[in-house]
Amino acid sequence: MKKLLSLIGVSLLALVLAVPAFAAAKPISVYVNGSSLTFPAGAPYLDNNSVLVPFRVVFEKLGMQVLWDAKTGTVTGTSANLTISLKIGSNRASVNGTVKKLTVAPVSSKGTTYVPLRFVAEATGGTAVWDAVNRSVKITTAVSTAASDEKAITALIKQAVQYYNEEKAVSYYSLVDDGDSYTDEVSSLNSFFQNYDMETTLETLKILSIQGDEATVYTVENEIRTGGYYMPDEKVEYLYNLVRTNGVWKISEINAQEKTVLLTREQGMKSADIPQGYATTIKDNLNKYFQAMTSENIDGTMAQMSSYGEEYDASSKADLQDIFDNYDLQYTLNTSNIYYYASGEAAVYAEVTVKDAGTGETYEQPMIFLYYQSETGTWTIDDFYYLD
Repeated sequence: MKKLLSLIGVSLLALVLAVPAFAAAKPISVYVNGSSLTFPAGAPYLDNNSVLVPFRVVFEKLGMQVLWDAKTGTVTGTSANLTISLKIGSNRASVNGTVKKLTVAPVSSKGTTYVPLRFVAEATGGTAVWDAVNRSVKITTAVSTAASDEKAITALIKQAVQYYNEEKAVSYYSLVDDGDSYTDEVSSLNSFFQNYDMETTLETLKILSIQGDEATVYTVENEIRTGGYYMPDEKVEYLYNLVRTNGVWKISEINAQEKTVLLTREQGMKSADIPQGYATTIKDNLNKYFQAMTSENIDGTMAQMSSYGEEYDASSKADLQDIFDNYDLQYTLNTSNIYYYASGEAAVYAEVTVKDAGTGETYEQPMIFLYYQSETGTWTIDDFYYLD
């Protein structure tokens, strides 16, 4: 007798949309966050232990816009961060482009398309619980959770920017997944903070998707120099990949998508106050650089650039060789102006005509070159930027 009672208890606790045969005649009720749904196009029914319902009422109640493609028999529900597609007769569905297997395929009956209720509820982040006694399905949506996640994710990105501006490397990496193991990265970031002073402001923050314990965020950030070694101001578009670890959102990866240097031609053509001897040396170096590039002279090009050891130089030479092997370009330096100068460093605005010797096509390319002076007094190119 105890064994029988135990089996009955297990069956009542099972979270499957299954119905005992003796209750088959009783209509099935569906509730979303306690509100009863009405299905004017057809009543919910059971198939292979799954409840199927007319799609439109459920999709719209779950906050999704509905698109019906009669030619392909495909129903699609979309919201800000989610797209679900199901097709009549197919046991495969798509959730944000990822294929999912269905227990029961959508069907068409008397002009109405029915979809599996549990799948739709769970795909939108909710839960579906079957009440065998009352023959009802109770759906609880994840609306409040999604709102909470968006708030937490937004706070995380803003906190990361704040720690960066405050030059708190350890605090910054505490926001990164497995941040305790980022010893080298913390040291590298501290070295950057010692040499550069930057102020970052968030211009745009948009949460692109939240799927389970993963999220993607797009930002546009203005990175403005406030002191330290020179680097041009930039507007940068980033993609942040986030993961939820032990219930807390963390940054797992950051990728720069697009960078725009915030320097106008007028700013670039405004001359800095620099000793004439230095100015002559720097401009002579830049001319030699483009002459070497045009003649595809690797050693001549490298002679105008800063060296950071054998490994760095070998990598730079390999990159140059790859360019020379794949392109036949000629460079003409039309204009150059030193618009920034401080002890041991300078920035040059340059306008260059680049010609493809093979096709004869030309285009104009404005650039920035950063120069540093070595302990021996030699000026060399340390970095460069392309301008739009």
